[in-house]
Amino acid sequence: MNTKLAVLPTVALGLSLGCGVNVADLLPQTPPTKVEPLTSEGLHNIGGVASSPDGETFYALAFDDDNRPGVFRAMASDGQVEPLHVGEPLLYPSDIAVSCDGSRVFVSDMGLGSSTSEFGEDLTPETSMGGIHVISTDGGEIASFASEGIARASGLIVSTDCNTLFVTGYSDMGMPALFTVPVEGGSVSTIAEGAPLVSPTGVHVDENNIAWVMDHLARGDGGEGMLFAIDLDGNVSEVVSGLGMGRHGGVSLVPGGTTAVIPVRNDLTGQSTLITANTETLDVEIIDTPDIAHPTGVAAAREAPVMVVAGEYGLHIATFD
Repeated sequence: MNTKLAVLPTVALGLSLGCGVNVADLLPQTPPTKVEPLTSEGLHNIGGVASSPDGETFYALAFDDDNRPGVFRAMASDGQVEPLHVGEPLLYPSDIAVSCDGSRVFVSDMGLGSSTSEFGEDLTPETSMGGIHVISTDGGEIASFASEGIARASGLIVSTDCNTLFVTGYSDMGMPALFTVPVEGGSVSTIAEGAPLVSPTGVHVDENNIAWVMDHLARGDGGEGMLFAIDLDGNVSEVVSGLGMGRHGGVSLVPGGTTAVIPVRNDLTGQSTLITANTETLDVEIIDTPDIAHPTGVAAAREAPVMVVAGEYGLHIATFD
């Protein structure tokens, strides 16, 4: 990772990264003060993570001991892990979000990104492309989520009013884009498509419906790896550059809003950190997280002072004094 950060004046326009929940005034708006290992039980190549609204249950996309992709549930109290679903139709799941009532999880899937398998066999679009899936937080059958027009979904989050799913990924024509779709499924709207987006990944949405989108390959003054702010009119602004992301580039606000948290890794030193950015003052802080190997996803509970942070080989819990 290029250690120079370029924080551009996007947030000075008055855009807030607030979470918008009713209890926001009681929740922390400053960076977490402690990050501790929670579990690595049976989880490999962890990507996106999510939290239940009450912060008692975490959800992670990972691969099991047999290298099968799956959706896993972990208890915040003791780190006990159990699978919700493993195997088909998941191909390369990347991000996960929880509905506001805590009853469902939405899963974005990048697919294989190719029309040919590793053995040279021709694949149908249904077996090579990804999309979005939905499953109950109690487990059971995983279903396809209606999202025609999104071929490969890389990141997703539920809006603060609970009605809309914001999705990053690629269109049927292979263009990088930000989309919206109703949480019950339906017509997909394209908010922004093409440059400056290159390889969009994690996304967070504030109470003003500003989407904060991570991008692995976009390059700014600080180097490769960027955070963009995108409004509903499709205006894209650069916020932070020079971010060394893992397989999944996660971004989340702390539970009370105001402060964004981004897990990154310095490619030169191998050191993992949380970069936190106050979206009102533009102050940037760095929290060392030596226990996190190859950081990926991050998510905050909507109604509790807790966050979950993922490395590729374990889940970590972030708390606040």
